[in-house]
Amino acid sequence: MIALFIVSCGKINTPNTESEKIFGTWRFVNSSGGFSGGGDVTYDATDTYEYQENGTFSHRKGGQLIDQMSFSLQLGPSIMSQTDQLLIHYGNGMSQQLSQSFNIHHDTLVLNDEVFDGFQYVFVKQ
Repeated sequence: MIALFIVSCGKINTPNTESEKIFGTWRFVNSSGGFSGGGDVTYDATDTYEYQENGTFSHRKGGQLIDQMSFSLQLGPSIMSQTDQLLIHYGNGMSQQLSQSFNIHHDTLVLNDEVFDGFQYVFVKQ
């Protein structure tokens, strides 16, 4: 039980100091892309993402927990640019994980689904 506590309190590995800016809570601003190009209409200004240093990701809508899972950070090739980008891999040991590339500029987080016809999401730091 003590080992579980120590592991759950630890900090995940980060590829560089830039990637550590992801930690914290982010409020949704807008999205674009997808098959129709109109963005993800299921999101609104009450959606927040939280990335904790222990590798736990939470998605809330209006304060209510929608989803929670583990995540990891890596530097690797993006299907969008074919160059190395900061990547978030989400999942709880599932055989197929969702991945997003990301960049942070000042207080703005831009996430890109690492799939063709995926969405781009814009968040601001809370």
